[in-house]
Amino acid sequence: MKIGLNGQVIQNSNPAGPEIYTINLFKNLARLDSDNDYTIYLDRKPSNEFFKYITGGNPRFLYKVIEGKRFWTQFHLAKELLNNPVDVFFTAIHTILIIRSSKTEFVVMVHGLEYRYTTGFKSPLKRLKIQRPVRYAIRHSDKIIAPSKATKEQILKRNWGVNEDKIEIVYEGVSESFYERSENEIKEIREKYKVADSPYLLFVSTIQPRKNLPNTIRAFSQFINENQEMKNTQLLIAGKNGWDYQESLEAPRKFGVEENVKFLGRVPTEDLPALFSGSKGYINISFEEGFGLPLLESMACGVWSVVSDIPAHREVGGSLPIYADPNNIENIKDGVFKIMTNDFDKNLLLDRARGFSWKRTAEKTLEILEETSKKDLVSN
Repeated sequence: MKIGLNGQVIQNSNPAGPEIYTINLFKNLARLDSDNDYTIYLDRKPSNEFFKYITGGNPRFLYKVIEGKRFWTQFHLAKELLNNPVDVFFTAIHTILIIRSSKTEFVVMVHGLEYRYTTGFKSPLKRLKIQRPVRYAIRHSDKIIAPSKATKEQILKRNWGVNEDKIEIVYEGVSESFYERSENEIKEIREKYKVADSPYLLFVSTIQPRKNLPNTIRAFSQFINENQEMKNTQLLIAGKNGWDYQESLEAPRKFGVEENVKFLGRVPTEDLPALFSGSKGYINISFEEGFGLPLLESMACGVWSVVSDIPAHREVGGSLPIYADPNNIENIKDGVFKIMTNDFDKNLLLDRARGFSWKRTAEKTLEILEETSKKDLVSN
């Protein structure tokens, strides 16, 4: 079977959730599959070291650079796949080709439908522009992969004419590098990011309105004010600025905790396990998630969490995290108090985290790709 993979995002210098997902999926597909032939389509030539990192030197994985800056997907990539069709094409970007060969089946991974929190969504014109590519990809793909039941339900609620059987749930995984780190490693990471020697909570994600940081910081400030014995507690925010981030950046000063809140910017993946391990807990009171990978990563490091009570977090964390209503400041503050004043059994977290792996993600994804391709052969 000839499998095409959209690799446009894997060389981004500041990878976010979709990029991390794509890189880990490709790496694990290369580890387990020695039968099928893969072409990874890129918008620029990779270094030999990077491509070997992605494929592990698997000779069945090749890359093809598709030249062209503007309309890369809908013109340049489309032209390539029309001239040289593959059996099945997989993309983890919420868009598929409008002009495509009937010889190729298309599988789309939809990370989530949280775009209603994107900038300009209240404008009908911008809303149409934002929704249209996602809706088209969902309606016109041959198979959809969702990272959670919550995302599948969100897709079905849109009433976009999608049959439930078309959507497969494949959970994301956690990298083997996420495990509890030593005191020396924690000390080094504190020094690297100039983190004071006091307890801290850790938030990990892109800074954007959906992440609800203003409410989180407001609740954190109330916790500090009401518990002066813990007035040195810090809130570390690890993540690049997304859209409409200004309110989040201004929140510490607004609520009088500018000395307690530290914005670290984007943190390399290799630094996160030590940051998680040194924390008192992970916190993310977002309004909506498609999956919640940092929650899973914190669990793999043996770190408890206080997170928003939303379906995706429930799916990943089960009964283990402390849950809070993202719209209730008092509820969030109580969650912070619980995580700062209680001890928890790390083994429960580690056991649950072991149920998620990128190997399983790749195995299930490969099954879907093969089944989708075979279905096309039968229909022809």
